[in-house]
Amino acid sequence: MSPRSKIPTKAELIQLQKLYRTDEKIGERLGGVPAYLVAYWRRKKNVPRHSVPKFSDKEIRSLWERFGDDDRCGLELGISKAAFYNWRRRYGIREKPAFLKLEQLELHFPGMSNSSRAASHWNKQTVVQKIFAERAATDTVEVGDTVELEPDLLICDRSADKVIQKFRQRPGGLMLKPSHIHISLAEINVDRSGVTSEISREVRRFAERHRLTPVIAHSAGCCHQILMERGVVMPGMLCFGGNDRIASLGAINSLGWQVDLDSQVTLLAEGKLSATVPATLRVDITGRRSRGVYAGDIALSIMKRMSDVEIADKVIEYYGPSVSQMTISERFTLCSMAHAMGAVSAICPFDSATRRYLTGRSSAPLAPKMADKNAVYEQHYQINVDQLSPQIAPQGKPTEIKPVAEMETFPVNRILIGSATNGRFDDLRAAADVLKGKKINKDTTLLVYPASQSVFLEALKKGLIRALAEAGAVIMTPGCGIHDLPDWARPAGNDRCLVTGPVEGLSTGGTYEVYQCSPATAAASALNGAVTDPTRYVK
Repeated sequence: MSPRSKIPTKAELIQLQKLYRTDEKIGERLGGVPAYLVAYWRRKKNVPRHSVPKFSDKEIRSLWERFGDDDRCGLELGISKAAFYNWRRRYGIREKPAFLKLEQLELHFPGMSNSSRAASHWNKQTVVQKIFAERAATDTVEVGDTVELEPDLLICDRSADKVIQKFRQRPGGLMLKPSHIHISLAEINVDRSGVTSEISREVRRFAERHRLTPVIAHSAGCCHQILMERGVVMPGMLCFGGNDRIASLGAINSLGWQVDLDSQVTLLAEGKLSATVPATLRVDITGRRSRGVYAGDIALSIMKRMSDVEIADKVIEYYGPSVSQMTISERFTLCSMAHAMGAVSAICPFDSATRRYLTGRSSAPLAPKMADKNAVYEQHYQINVDQLSPQIAPQGKPTEIKPVAEMETFPVNRILIGSATNGRFDDLRAAADVLKGKKINKDTTLLVYPASQSVFLEALKKGLIRALAEAGAVIMTPGCGIHDLPDWARPAGNDRCLVTGPVEGLSTGGTYEVYQCSPATAAASALNGAVTDPTRYVK
């Protein structure tokens, strides 16, 4: 068939497009016309390219029949609950799937076999149990079971040099999975005079000898923040480490688990570790936050309300509308304070915010873990934050956590903003918004520790560092801060200190007082030289 000599009219092109869709097939129908020529005709006649639906009827229907829930279906596609609902309506899918209704009634029929995906609805497994089961290479686990786990990651930080020393004393000296090991110098000086060049050099030599990933330098910042930024930690992972702040990895749906020095040595040599499946507490956070209330305030409020609950050796799973509205930075704060609450770890659900945060950070496929709808928790708590105001916590006294307004006018001498708990860009921005164009009190020392170098550079680029410095703050090297304060900045005598990170990082041996608060509260207090409610400073 010879190519068509007459150019089709606009109406003909539209009709052909409805029938054949692509320029290539339209060209074939017209007698071998090249696709680029058909595209040229379309542009001249203002006929847009055929738009293929992003999600097909079959795909939407399949997901709806699997979950029967707009939120969970949306997570599978990386879109919001409302967006999936709109796709359903577009294809006329309005009724609940019949088999999901039967599952909810827990009806069992002889001879009925469920697919592996459908079966997960019946296992009553929490996120923690699913992660443990996968790492133990079994279908399900029960609370109290002792299983042998093969973690995705081991982070050696606070006692890295001691771990290396004990590892060398083991016969053989063979490291099973070097690719799973990450070493950081960020906190290696805790309870010591400093990071000596000999320790640093020896740790680096060990890493090179065993072909480990590059050591995280002391000046690079908090290792947990860095590993999340680099896409090393991913949803559904089980990560072991020697620092209690490893719980913060729960912000992106991974489970961070603190282990002792001997366990770290065992993991280096054998790649596995026996552990007991912990009980899980579910905490639903509802309500709308008031102005001046941040994730740190919510965490302190939860700590006080659950001060009489037995949390030791348990994991907290956070859910609820308020958690869904939190950024990953805020979830990082929420999870990192799990240890201060008494829990062994904490974890947040995987959702669209998690997916957006991870976009571009790693090419690895996402494998998040979601609790079954009928998951069994030891306890289920609901906490409403509608009436919550900014909170302040005295060191080691969770029952005495109170609204900041009740402590206003209490003089403050030392203030530290930053650390692993509250040193991300959002935290620095909250402080900078309060301090911009103002000067801190002359009797108050304000130190700012960005959580990582990338946080520092982003804050520098956006003008936050300048705003903080012009207000009189001292910008420190990225890191955990509270563990390596310079001598001139350490509290003494009857000083009162405000910190946004873990209060246990400061020794209780002195006569000074230490309180934990949000970055906004810390910044507002720096302005007045006294504890100050930040509400009137926050837009």
